[in-house]
Amino acid sequence: MTASAAPTRLATAVPHVRTVQPNGLRIVTQSLPGARSASVVLLVPVGSRHEDEAHAGLSHLLEHLVFKGTRSHPDAGSLSQLVESIGGSVNASTDRELTVYSSKVPAEHLDVALAAVSELALHPLLRRGDLVAEKPVIVDEIRMYVDSPSDHVFTLFDELLFERHPLGREIAGTIGSVRRATHRAVVDHWHGGYQPSGIVLAVAGAIDHDDVVRASAEWDADGPDLDGRRRPALPHAVVAPTPAEAGSMRVSHRRLSQGNLCLGMPGVARDDPDRWALDLLGAVLGDGMGSRLFLDLRERRSLVYDVSTFSASYADTGTFGIHAGFDPDDAGVVVGAILDQLDRICSEPVAPSELDRARAYTRGRLELRMEDSGAVAGWIGTGEALLPRILTVEEVIDRFEAVTADDLMRVARRYLDPGGARLAVLGPFRSRTRFERALRR
Repeated sequence: MTASAAPTRLATAVPHVRTVQPNGLRIVTQSLPGARSASVVLLVPVGSRHEDEAHAGLSHLLEHLVFKGTRSHPDAGSLSQLVESIGGSVNASTDRELTVYSSKVPAEHLDVALAAVSELALHPLLRRGDLVAEKPVIVDEIRMYVDSPSDHVFTLFDELLFERHPLGREIAGTIGSVRRATHRAVVDHWHGGYQPSGIVLAVAGAIDHDDVVRASAEWDADGPDLDGRRRPALPHAVVAPTPAEAGSMRVSHRRLSQGNLCLGMPGVARDDPDRWALDLLGAVLGDGMGSRLFLDLRERRSLVYDVSTFSASYADTGTFGIHAGFDPDDAGVVVGAILDQLDRICSEPVAPSELDRARAYTRGRLELRMEDSGAVAGWIGTGEALLPRILTVEEVIDRFEAVTADDLMRVARRYLDPGGARLAVLGPFRSRTRFERALRR
């Protein structure tokens, strides 16, 4: 057999199927031959960037509150116990632009998973007493993230880059905003965003599309209506952010034995054609143990325990950056080494072997992830909710394969110029002045 330089293409997956119910609910499903599970993901089009400052954290607060009781399961925990009793799981998460409810079950119990996510999103009780009881839990969650330096430094970076824009706020809000949240605001938030016409239902695994359509045919939104009037406070109009000026720095003092930093800049919107090249640049720089930053700062010079790139894409902007944990005495060397790597990738073409490694690494991680029914449901659901259309895994791989070394150079010079970096630091530096002295040392 003749050898070929082209990468072997996995068998094409069964394509997704799409239906829109009369009430506007969008359904996308994908059958996975050989799967034994069914994963259900329900995506609601509200998140922390749709909140004004007075309502910061309301999306996350509501996501917690629905688990306290629903129309068919009024007792806290009873819905979760039902799903777990058949070997499944149910969960939820809040992001910048979406709130997501999910359930994964053995395939024969798909009806239980569908009922669970619909109960949570469309039939919550939202009782006043439950709100009072849940607020301290969320306050403790916020404190938990603040107490984790490697997590909190990302919040500091977002606050620095996006300043007072909603993208610059912690998704869970602040302790003050959570404590001030009113029952009226929670109910108005639910009415404003949790309607079938804006929701996406994604299902993947050992499932049949027609079964999902039939099961969701009568779904409606039936929650509390306090005074007969619906006055949705959210979603607010989405305003594009203006990033902080290049060279901005924030130093947050904490009595720690290790420093943490995020050094980064604005990235790309999720439909920007440069996103594929920027993803590969992230793999070259700091994704994996074979990346430049890991090999240089960790393996060769022993300057850090952890270093990696990170990125996020939103409707109209994005972020790209590098996170590192380091010995405070090495602050100047670590920052200088990171800037050197940014300068190098903007000035020297990426070698063909390194580009091949980045493509193979990115492709492999994607294909391995897509073996899980939950990941597939999340993929098609997010594509339906946030993109002009759902991209197949094969299409994404083709886009990575089409990126050239010239593309990498062009995109690196556009986005990764070290002169455009912003820096957030958390550690035992009592002021910006003292940190700058450490940099000079």
